[in-house]
Amino acid sequence: MKKCPSCNRTYADNETFCEADGIALVKADPAFVEGGAGTSDAVECPVCGGRAEPGEVICNFCGARLAPDTSRIEPSPSSRQPQPSSQRLSQSRTLMSSGSLGRTSNRMTSQMPDGDQEPDEGGGSFAIVGYVLAALVALVGGAWLALHLSSGSARQQAANPSPSAAASAAPAPVPAGPVVALANTMSVQVAGESSSAPERSSDAIRKVFDDGKSTLMDAYKRALAADSTTSDGMIVRVRIMPDGSVAGASVRTSTSPNPGLDAEVIKDISGWSYPPFGGSQVEADYPIVFAHDAAEQASIESALNSRLAALGPNEAPEYGTSIAPSAAATPPLAAAPPPPGAAPSEALTAPPPRTKPRHVARAPTPMPTPSLRDRVSNALRSNRNLGRVQFYTNPGGSVVLYGKVFDEKAKRIAEQVVRSVPGVNGVVDNLTTDTDTWREQQAQVQSQLANAGLDKVQVKIIGRDAFLSGEVKTDAEKDRAVTITEGAAPVIVRTNLITVKPGSVFGF
Repeated sequence: MKKCPSCNRTYADNETFCEADGIALVKADPAFVEGGAGTSDAVECPVCGGRAEPGEVICNFCGARLAPDTSRIEPSPSSRQPQPSSQRLSQSRTLMSSGSLGRTSNRMTSQMPDGDQEPDEGGGSFAIVGYVLAALVALVGGAWLALHLSSGSARQQAANPSPSAAASAAPAPVPAGPVVALANTMSVQVAGESSSAPERSSDAIRKVFDDGKSTLMDAYKRALAADSTTSDGMIVRVRIMPDGSVAGASVRTSTSPNPGLDAEVIKDISGWSYPPFGGSQVEADYPIVFAHDAAEQASIESALNSRLAALGPNEAPEYGTSIAPSAAATPPLAAAPPPPGAAPSEALTAPPPRTKPRHVARAPTPMPTPSLRDRVSNALRSNRNLGRVQFYTNPGGSVVLYGKVFDEKAKRIAEQVVRSVPGVNGVVDNLTTDTDTWREQQAQVQSQLANAGLDKVQVKIIGRDAFLSGEVKTDAEKDRAVTITEGAAPVIVRTNLITVKPGSVFGF
């Protein structure tokens, strides 16, 4: 045990300083310890029930104030007043946050008179409560002001929307699916004496395209239905007459020659109508893109720009047509003047005078000269091996061949037959062969068989018939080879010469 040399209080061996006067403790002799232990009475905490040494003011367990020791300290008049329970609870919560803080406060408060301490603590509590209330009032007032200002600005913006807010609306959605549009990186070109007229400006020409491109979209969808890989970019030249009609149209160049799509595009554009005016005819070039989606449009435009840069000024178009002037475009005959004294209505409705027909000898009508298209068609039909060859002619005497023949030999024959026709100045050969198609299908089937582990099976395709040979290990693999072949190409296995050679017990 230890004791305080000043007040003779006893403490445990782990204590160092006296909690009453702060003096360092000293080792107590056995006689003093026994006597002190018999005479000292422990003090019980009124809040938590913990026991404390006589003379301690603050409980070391919960921080509550202990009952004063009347045998040692004479209480002052002010300390006899009962302490409010709210103050004791506040002090307990504050001092319970740290055990060491409670002991330090115990030592300090034991040296101070109780009467001088309680008014300071009560005043501090009231000050803290006042600060808290003031902060709450300021917080509530600031929140109300912020809500009031934000609601007022929102009402003002709703009443007067700014142009920038309308301009910053959500962007237009990117169209999904097929795209038929003018190229973004290439402009519409208009040439001719009247190209500067407002009725023939590039904006007026573009407006006619926007009004009529729905028919081009229908043509593109039909092309996709026939071949889902179809995509193209083309420069279409249109000759526009002063009355607004189209006198001719042609595909100057394209990224992927497609005679079927070219013909439909030229047919649709030839039916467009432009604003009439009193100038002369002009020619307009449309850079048109046919793409599967908006993402593919940029690559097609780049390829079309390269094709246009390499296009010569006198190069024949890939596809072209001309339209004969219609009867409506022929100026009417001048009406005969009304007879003197006749009413205007009679002059307009009077039938023309009858004249006696004269018998005039007619000259023999010359036989019409066959057109270039008729001459090329007759030459191709004269060879029965070229029955699937199709073609179209362009101004200037060039002929574009497309369709299918049996092999490369038939392809060369078709080109020679067309070149021998009088009036043909050039041939563009876009023909495909059956043998090339069979070889592609055969390579595709062979690859599928190898991927399935049937690398010893060979396939030969002729038309829609397939012939299998080679060897496998089981009958199941033989049947699987047939299934793979008919699934990889539009063919039917006519002959299956695959032999089954079982392996050893270990599978090889």
